Amino acid sequence: MKNKLLAAIFAASFLCFAGCSVSDSVDSEYSKWTFSGTVIDSENGQGLGNVVISYQDSDGDIQTVKTDASGNFFIKELPYGSLNFSFNYKSIKGKDTLYYTPKVINIGSSGESSRMEGVVAGTALIVRLSPLNASLSGEFYITEESTDKKIPVSKTKLHLMHQDTAFVNLDPKSFEAKTDSLGRFTFKGLPADTGLILSIDPFTYNGLRYIAEDIELPRLKSKSATDMGRIYLTRDTLIAPVPKIKSSNVMDKNGKGLENVSQQAVPYYVFNEKISSSNLSVTVMADTNVFTVVPEINQDTLFLNHNTAFPPAALITVKIVAYGKKSGERIEIELSNDSAFKTKRGIYAVTSNTWPSNEKFKASFGIQDTMWVKFSKKLAKNTDRIQWNYTSGVDCTIYGNGYYANANTWINKDTLFVQMLQDILVNRDRGDSVGMNITVYAYDGSYIDSFILRTELIVPKDTLSNTEGTEENSGNDEDADDEDDNLDTPLDD
Repeated sequence: MKNKLLAAIFAASFLCFAGCSVSDSVDSEYSKWTFSGTVIDSENGQGLGNVVISYQDSDGDIQTVKTDASGNFFIKELPYGSLNFSFNYKSIKGKDTLYYTPKVINIGSSGESSRMEGVVAGTALIVRLSPLNASLSGEFYITEESTDKKIPVSKTKLHLMHQDTAFVNLDPKSFEAKTDSLGRFTFKGLPADTGLILSIDPFTYNGLRYIAEDIELPRLKSKSATDMGRIYLTRDTLIAPVPKIKSSNVMDKNGKGLENVSQQAVPYYVFNEKISSSNLSVTVMADTNVFTVVPEINQDTLFLNHNTAFPPAALITVKIVAYGKKSGERIEIELSNDSAFKTKRGIYAVTSNTWPSNEKFKASFGIQDTMWVKFSKKLAKNTDRIQWNYTSGVDCTIYGNGYYANANTWINKDTLFVQMLQDILVNRDRGDSVGMNITVYAYDGSYIDSFILRTELIVPKDTLSNTEGTEENSGNDEDADDEDDNLDTPLDD
């Protein structure tokens, strides 16, 4: 597996070389230069033989040379300009293969002091490669301010970075780790080298955020484990904590509100201590509107029950005033801005036979025509629960129930059907419009509020815009019934 990864890295390096330009290469001995040096083991200083050095020549071809037994190399006839040189080495002893840190170094023919003599000055370099067999361990802790208790930093990510920009990481996963439940961590397969930097993600405990400065590691030793011991994070005073809240199902561990929360979710907040139900005050806002909840306390946890689903795609902010049951301390919290959570999009209209984009199913919307709207979720079957409101911008508002009812409605799975009653077209002309403004509930309790649909009336040619014309059109009922039968088709989609 490692050989395949190494081959892939080398191939990528060659592509990079092929894409890099060499400045003003001239086929003349006056524009040629030499590059020599020694490749050594960074830990013991011994020369490394058979190190593969790759570069791109003036014709764009990839050339390779190897160091001698002492680690020396000499490359001549290089085109004038700058070149990338890749150094790769592995030590094979029997069945064991030890990889060293690959490096890509950019070298240029910048020393032109002797160019007047006919040759660009040569460049010599010592290249240090490190064996990838060192390891690092340690543990992270915090000190809880109120009790002075030592708490392990658990389940937190750590990262390593090499300051040497020439270093090529063949295995990025070796530079990532995570603390266990006791705050301990281990890195393996690291370069036995200097220049490594250790960092850790912020850690939140009891609503307080803790951080650590990046740590420059000491030189790691080959075939050896370096133990960093116990390292303490300090509290981040620049980030305002979420006071008194340990955890919640609508916030992450850093106190940031979650997105795509279910409209039916019951938010809860776990406090640092048991809280009292006396003088409890909770205000919930869905965007700019007050949303009714029924607070419930279970020891240290506050639940915000609600009989109505949260509005879809709404930003939910919460204000809490409570009192500690034992301490009697007043707790005042406002979960807004980054601490507010956002609900899912919820139910929405998918298609309708009144939409211009729906070319498969159309109706004339004359007497007894039926409109349908397909929604993203299965609908609640009780049509009496649908709320019908006045629709602005149309000549006639459709009502499916109540005193102003002028249409029949029914539901089949995810589709709402609305059949206009006969008198809806009385004294109407071609081009008049009808519309509905409804609140529709899904089977799971979510809903879409104030869904508006408007459509233009297309009165059949043999239908007059009066009562007599309406009666005249009654002979076309059979055709209308055939059309209604076709409208059931979308339910099978």
